[in-house]
Amino acid sequence: MIGDCNISWVEEFYDNALGYVEDDYTSTVRGRTISYTPDVIDE
Repeated sequence: MIGDCNISWVEEFYDNALGYVEDDYTSTVRGRTISYTPDVIDE
């Protein structure tokens, strides 16, 4: 799964993550909400 990626998606992920409340662990990419809580990452 790790390999080539679209850098604009990564930039969008980080830009949108900063718009949420601190410790919310949520971002939006291409209109989809993404959770990156420790529990989700451990899956």
